[in-house]
Amino acid sequence: MKEKRAAIYVRVSTSEQDIALQETELRQYVESRGWNCVVYQDKAQSGAKNDRPALNSLSTDLRRRKFDVVVWKLDRLAKVAEAVAHNR
Repeated sequence: MKEKRAAIYVRVSTSEQDIALQETELRQYVESRGWNCVVYQDKAQSGAKNDRPALNSLSTDLRRRKFDVVVWKLDRLAKVAEAVAHNR
């Protein structure tokens, strides 16, 4: 069976916040399932904005079917899902 390719999306709103904890937690989740992953990071980007560099790249790669699964923290779920849906 083909190994799954996962996209990890992490974001923090300010440059003072540390993105590493989110990424580490999600990498552990992905790696525990034996999936490969690519990380998309938006640093100092408001969740209220739909135009975020890493989110835009993730949306483009999603349309190109570069991965099979998208993983993000649940507290980011609504904003990410809405943004991905609007960036078809």
